[in-house]
Amino acid sequence: MAARVMIEAEVGEATTVIDASAVAAEWLGAFEAATAQGDISAVLALFSEDCWWRDWLAVTWNLRTMQGPDAIGAVTGDRLADVGFRDLVLRDQIPASVDDGALMAAFEFKTNVAAGRGIVRLRNRNGVWQAWTLFTIVDELIHHPERGITIDDWRRPEDRDPGETWYEYRSRTTELAGHEPDVVVVGAGHSGLAITARLAHLGLATLLVEQTARIGDVWRDRYNNLSLHDTKWFSEMPYMPYPDNWPVFIPKELVADWFETYALHQQLNVWTSTEVTGAAYDDDTQRWTVELSRNGAPRIVCPRHLVFATGAHAGAPEPPPLPGRASFAGEVVHSSGHEGGPALGGKRVIVVGVGSSGFDVAQDAYLNGATEVTIVQRSPIPVVSSENVVQATRNLFSESGPPIDDADLIFYSLPWPVILSSAAAGGARKVAEFDAKMLAGLNRAGLRTSLGPGDTGLIGQSLLREGSGYYIDKGCSQLIIDGKVNVQQGEITSFTQDGVVFSDGSSALADVVVFSTGFPNMRDFVRPIVGDSLADTLSPIWRLDDEGEFRGIYRPSGHPRLWFAAGGFPQSRPMSRLLAIQIKAAEEKLTDIGFSQASNGSATT
Repeated sequence: MAARVMIEAEVGEATTVIDASAVAAEWLGAFEAATAQGDISAVLALFSEDCWWRDWLAVTWNLRTMQGPDAIGAVTGDRLADVGFRDLVLRDQIPASVDDGALMAAFEFKTNVAAGRGIVRLRNRNGVWQAWTLFTIVDELIHHPERGITIDDWRRPEDRDPGETWYEYRSRTTELAGHEPDVVVVGAGHSGLAITARLAHLGLATLLVEQTARIGDVWRDRYNNLSLHDTKWFSEMPYMPYPDNWPVFIPKELVADWFETYALHQQLNVWTSTEVTGAAYDDDTQRWTVELSRNGAPRIVCPRHLVFATGAHAGAPEPPPLPGRASFAGEVVHSSGHEGGPALGGKRVIVVGVGSSGFDVAQDAYLNGATEVTIVQRSPIPVVSSENVVQATRNLFSESGPPIDDADLIFYSLPWPVILSSAAAGGARKVAEFDAKMLAGLNRAGLRTSLGPGDTGLIGQSLLREGSGYYIDKGCSQLIIDGKVNVQQGEITSFTQDGVVFSDGSSALADVVVFSTGFPNMRDFVRPIVGDSLADTLSPIWRLDDEGEFRGIYRPSGHPRLWFAAGGFPQSRPMSRLLAIQIKAAEEKLTDIGFSQASNGSATT
């Protein structure tokens, strides 16, 4: 029984004290009754005219956001009765409250095949409580929950020989002795590790392949100054929180070692020094033939599902082939291959690009004794202080925040278009006011800052511009303000023997030029692996579709058994569960999931 929560709320023109839990429970009861009858008119009467329903798998078996009664009716109208919403009860762990002028309540639910949670925000219109936003998300399949070991599971694994050591058992399992994997995951970064762990908890035999020699080398081998820009609480991975004495912004070495530790303790089957060289799908057998090069030796595996977790932007980027590059006596490198550190001492360093990597590389160069550091800026970007980010997320993601699953539930409960609208309406400007002194100093030093696309700030820049082109300050801002890192507007148009020429006609001497200019898109990365005809059927990756959901990641890709996992730690943690559930549901033939490619729409701008 949910606890009574009394709150003040506007009812008509008056402010009165109401029982928030009772109001929310009454709405949930009406919603359950209307959906059980498949009465779409009764369902829509529970929503306001400016309503939103964000559904992750519960109704649509996809990641969908519906705006307005007409869209809700069109998408869900003929599905609701079959979904079987029932047992809608308030979730005591998240007490009802007032959020953005609406009564917010968390709840749990079941359907015919799944169990999940949700958040509803109710507004009183003319004495009637109606839903402004509704979020429904599936947590597990009822008859196929995640596997956790209980006291009744004391027997050894059925396939472990009594004479085997655990190391021998794990070696045999990792080598796929006598069986094919259900799933192959490509890329052992945080997204790949998270989805592999989720699949393992659902009992699916999964092989994770990684091109580098050690798990974590994708972080370990990069420039010295690299660290997470989000806090450690915001960046947790599934099942294993970070040690409480770790720094708030985790440095790359700890991230890299954690990846190795995570794979070990989650008992994941990982092949390192392994590259995917080709993949073909057989419609008759419904299996992939995946060609691998493992330590230089060819291997073939035949999974039913193939997941690319190589990052939102993947591949091995190359600096642009500008005129004169062959005659340049210095080093030209992309930031992904730039080690930085003491080797930069006494050198003149030019960094092209003002995203997070560009600022980090410039700061690293200065701290390691570079005689001159210049950062080249083409477009203005949002810059936010770390203090601002910590304050913005601390209520949900901190040592005193709610359990991580509840924090994620609240964080993702508002559709991205609603959040962007709030940012554009003044939220981004308030953030900038907090950092006004820093931003003014950067502008005086020649760095152009902005409020992001449509004045939506850092979050709009991330969502609408492929997750790049912003900076959460870790110290480079002050170096620019103090004149220790120079700013050059424009672009490099050509190289000379000892330097570069900029688009304004000026030139500079250089020993090292680092291009921090992004990565190829994931769809372009898989094209040479799966072939043009298959790649052409795939959804674009990243940015928001016409409904306001990320295109192509953690949802149907355009091919029934090929999937993409991407985004930062905060995305991969909850959304890896969604992808694992979709794959498990396809394996158990619970729905037509994986074969319906609805709503992989085009990007909004």
